[in-house]
Amino acid sequence: MPTGAGELARRRLAALACAALLPLTACSDDPPPPTHGGSAYEDVAARMQATLDQRAASLRRGDLARFRATLDRSDAGLVDTQQVYFDNIAQLPVGRLRLRVLPDTITPVDGSGVDSTEYWAEVVVALALEGYDAAPVRTRDRYRFVPTRDGSRLVVGSTTDYAWEEQHPGNAQPWDLHAIHVEQAPGVLGIFDSWTDEDAWQVLDAASSGRSDVRSVVGSDDASPALDGVVVYAVQDLSFLDGLAGQTVGDPDRVDGLTIAVPVDAAAPGRGVASYRIFVNPRVLDEPSAVLGRLVRHELTHALLGARGRGAPLWLSEGIAEYASVRSMSPGQRRLPSRALDVGASATDLPGHAEFGSTDAEAWYAVSWWVCEYVAATYGESTLLGLLEQLAGGA
Repeated sequence: MPTGAGELARRRLAALACAALLPLTACSDDPPPPTHGGSAYEDVAARMQATLDQRAASLRRGDLARFRATLDRSDAGLVDTQQVYFDNIAQLPVGRLRLRVLPDTITPVDGSGVDSTEYWAEVVVALALEGYDAAPVRTRDRYRFVPTRDGSRLVVGSTTDYAWEEQHPGNAQPWDLHAIHVEQAPGVLGIFDSWTDEDAWQVLDAASSGRSDVRSVVGSDDASPALDGVVVYAVQDLSFLDGLAGQTVGDPDRVDGLTIAVPVDAAAPGRGVASYRIFVNPRVLDEPSAVLGRLVRHELTHALLGARGRGAPLWLSEGIAEYASVRSMSPGQRRLPSRALDVGASATDLPGHAEFGSTDAEAWYAVSWWVCEYVAATYGESTLLGLLEQLAGGA
């Protein structure tokens, strides 16, 4: 039974929520994708592309010998790191994999022009995970190509240019950066590493059961990628998030979980989203299963809502995620932190980025959930979800 202060806060927040029910519209104007020009190195580009075609085919087929033939095998360090990459890709449900050199980015290593024998060039890697990506995800990298001993071919001498990578953060994935361990459960592809693989099945169980729980609340979105499953990352190295600024729901440096809108091409935002994936911070893997389950359901809500929630007020998207995350729990388990009552009693507006980034973030999540509970109980769950669609796009 709420106290007098709690009832006053509830009425104030309810009034704010009701005001948000006014019909609104939204629009967007995505920029067109960029175009690329030609190159003065047509023959060099053709030789590079032949090597990349062989590299892609060998990765798709799991042919290690042909893959190694695309490398400068005199560099033991390169061979070792590329073995890790080969092993990573071999674990993934690859639906499509292509590599393409960008001819107008070819640069002689020694700066001597067309007489050079070694070159840098940017390469686009297009990879689609079968059942998880609506379109291939394009990542850009910079490779160094070197001639074979007989000079007949150009092979990969390096896939790392640190200076270039700092200036061109992209949507690199964990399998591009370090050794991974892949596990699957119904509807879930789990990406783990040596730090987290012991907890793999705990995460997979939470995600697999959580998908059906969340779908029963939010349904599915025909405007978002219609896929059979969701990718869940639980890895210690968070560097893959560096190139995803603006693509996450939540702050990578603070939160226990994230939802990631993986772009088809980070360099061309107009091409849309390939899939919505979730990240579980390894620090929560020691928490009780109920805590992990609720966190995973929260992030799955963002992922399954997809485009329906993009641009909506933060209090609403986070409130709905909290609302959906507790539906499978008994009422007695749906506890609010005590601080939420104090925060709610003094609130004069619904929370935004500043509040969710404050030391009272946990309380503001609870307040947002409280408002969504009120809207659903008073006007119906369909009205709550309809409000999300009305306010999408920042309207």
